[in-house]
Amino acid sequence: MYTNSINSFLSHINKLSCNALEVCISAAKEYGVNIYLIGGIVRDLLLEKELKDIDITVEGNAIEFAKFLESKKNCKIIAVQENLKTAKVRIHDCIDIDFASTREEKYLSPGVMPEAYNFGCDLSKDVKRRDFTINTLAIKLNEPGEYNIIDYFGGLQDLNDCKIRILHPKSFSDDPSRIIRAIKFKKRLDFEYETNTYTLMQNYLKQINQSIPLERIKHELCSYFSMNKNNLYKELINTNAYKLITDNPVIKIEESNICKIKKYISLSKKEQWFIYIIFLLVNCSSIPQRLNLDSKQKKIIQETKEMLEAEKTFDNFEIYKLFKDKNNLSLLAYYVLTTDENLIKFIEELKDIQVLTTGHDLIALGLKPSEYFNKIFDKILKEKIFNGIKTKNEELEFVKSLL
Repeated sequence: MYTNSINSFLSHINKLSCNALEVCISAAKEYGVNIYLIGGIVRDLLLEKELKDIDITVEGNAIEFAKFLESKKNCKIIAVQENLKTAKVRIHDCIDIDFASTREEKYLSPGVMPEAYNFGCDLSKDVKRRDFTINTLAIKLNEPGEYNIIDYFGGLQDLNDCKIRILHPKSFSDDPSRIIRAIKFKKRLDFEYETNTYTLMQNYLKQINQSIPLERIKHELCSYFSMNKNNLYKELINTNAYKLITDNPVIKIEESNICKIKKYISLSKKEQWFIYIIFLLVNCSSIPQRLNLDSKQKKIIQETKEMLEAEKTFDNFEIYKLFKDKNNLSLLAYYVLTTDENLIKFIEELKDIQVLTTGHDLIALGLKPSEYFNKIFDKILKEKIFNGIKTKNEELEFVKSLL
């Protein structure tokens, strides 16, 4: 069994987090409960990756243990989830640690959230609900001296072999979002799929349960596409995982074009995943209801379609009219799909041009409100684009010349 000292595996955690862990270890000994580092944190410790979040599993009631911790100096509960018996504790006013009770889970129907039961069970039962063997590894924090790796499913061997392996044959049908998690770990860790795991993945993707909700899959896609890795979309296509979203024929893209257009169009981390959803859905006749997109997201897809269907020979006025007031996501998707340099021209030269004259100004010139106002505004816009007038006074003088 692999062993390592507390000082060694804590060397990849910052000093404040180390101190916070030592508070937890001391409290667990005093309270009389077993606590474990488990899952991603152990995997990343063994891979010597930088750690951000600390999750601790309590072989008992995590909320009650959190309350005991709160009685200690500089420990405060900041969140509790009663139904899953979890708690978040802030230690030393700066380090947040999530505590979860060991539990078992069962899927009442495929694809839905599992039902949790048997809270405080033995760790060997808790690990059975997890996704991949490399995420079942645990370190018991109570034992003095050497800290052993607890490995029920051969996760340490798979970690050494750089393999992603599911725990049981029904894993993907129970929770199809694990398919996205599998490709995420492949890209993040530079691992490969274990042969049977890949076969089971492909078998499920040939017979997808179309009744399952897609909320968990959307959540995993958001996490997947927020990674700073190359060819994320290509991996989604090559593994057929895109079929979780749509059976639509695949649109292939050059992902380097995303980096190119991002020099001009900035997106938040929360928006990034939706770019790839546009690529998957832009040539769909209808958007799958299971995606549960909001009205803004649907509008973005429609905008992208309209730009793709527009004529591709523009003068500057037509370029302006096509791209003005479009959502950044629509513009970015359009460029990646077309590499139309007119969009770059719009961003660099045209996007800040605005007509300053208002309807009230036209009325003040003696005109009656009518649909002709829009034609006047277009004439002003053309004059600004082609002849460079800038001020409102110049616009009004131009309108007078028209009259």
